[in-house]
Amino acid sequence: MKERNKISERKILFELKEDLCRLLVEESADGVCVLTGGKVEYCNSAFLDLLGFKEEEIRAEGAEILWRDLQPADRKRIEDWNSNKRDFQAPLSPGPFGLISRSGRSLALSLNAVRGNNKRTIILARDITELTNYHLRLREKEKILAGMIDEASTPVFVVQDGIIRFANKVVFDVFGYSPEELIGTGIDRYLTEEEREEILELYRERLSEKPIKKRLEMALKHRNGRTVVVELEVNLVSYDGSPAEIVIMHDITARKEMETFQVQALDKIRAAFGATIRILNKLVEAKDPYTGGHQKRVADLARAIATEMKLSPEQVDGLRLAAEIHDIGKIIVPSEILSKPGLISESEWGLVKNHVNIGYELLRDIEFPWPVAEIIYQHHERLNGSGYPRGLKGEQIVIEARILAVADVVEAMSSHRPYREAHSIEDTMAEIEKNKGILYDEKVVEVCLELFRKKAYNFNFNRR
Repeated sequence: MKERNKISERKILFELKEDLCRLLVEESADGVCVLTGGKVEYCNSAFLDLLGFKEEEIRAEGAEILWRDLQPADRKRIEDWNSNKRDFQAPLSPGPFGLISRSGRSLALSLNAVRGNNKRTIILARDITELTNYHLRLREKEKILAGMIDEASTPVFVVQDGIIRFANKVVFDVFGYSPEELIGTGIDRYLTEEEREEILELYRERLSEKPIKKRLEMALKHRNGRTVVVELEVNLVSYDGSPAEIVIMHDITARKEMETFQVQALDKIRAAFGATIRILNKLVEAKDPYTGGHQKRVADLARAIATEMKLSPEQVDGLRLAAEIHDIGKIIVPSEILSKPGLISESEWGLVKNHVNIGYELLRDIEFPWPVAEIIYQHHERLNGSGYPRGLKGEQIVIEARILAVADVVEAMSSHRPYREAHSIEDTMAEIEKNKGILYDEKVVEVCLELFRKKAYNFNFNRR
């Protein structure tokens, strides 16, 4: 009884396995075909649909009909495999195999065929047309990209573990080396002593998976010994299955030389401006000995205020220059008025006030890189419109002129004049604090107060 039950269980298990196998084969998306002695024993519906055959057609014609529509070279591969009796169990290479289906569609098939027991051959077929076409398109794109890189006008390298693995043709124009000479050599060979440690450190950072710099500027050695200044764009890529860097290089030697030339030219212009300022200062000092030192001290204070206020370097330079010659218009004021110990008349005061107009007229046609003439023209304007010569108000007055106005008043009050004694710094600070937001820019006054009260700023009255 027990033996009978075991047989029954094995039979049930066998039938279950058989049903499961049949279900998997019949419902499979892949084609399955079984051949026995050159005849088709079984084809699932997926196989028939894939090749475009009817079942009765295949059974009538035999196995040869399966390969009739394959490309000749692919048909020969199957025939050679089928005739190879010495290696009976060897599977058929999966392809792809080119096929024109009955509907006229061009297909790429993956075929796996193995010989089983009882002279059976089992064939598994899968449509890989889309995958094959994708790979073809990908290879074509890679071919186009490789051609573009190789013919590009910009040098391109692939560097892996410090070794140059690829270089396009144009590197010869920049380095003097052919790609063949570069490939397989270490990048340290082309680095200057100054750059070598920095680049090697970048490699150590990459190996430790730290973010790498995307742009680098460095000097490299040309084959003839000269130095080439380059800008590098670096990005991580996979090359032959391993991490690497693709490096696009721009020769900026000419640009750097031009920048150096421009810096030198600017230095010369600055020197020329400096000489001009000194001459103008001497002209003013010849008329009024007090004015020369006054302009220099005002320039120092104005620059300190502008720097604390975070004005741009260009604005600070322009303000400093304007401050150093802000009283240039006084060369037309008679010396006896400028150095008069007592009160001056209304007409004399008119001559003194006119110095801003004269200064503006003298400088307006000089092409400074900064609005020097306008700053000088506005430095006696006041926020509430009570200043001169145009009665400008608030934001109508440029920030440089608002700074110069405070620096000018502070220095003038702190200095001795023929017609009065110098005020103390405390009295001077009290004066501008009382009038901040009325006559003087509030922010400028606050910065000036902080310089004197908290940062111990002082005038150098010995400076002339």
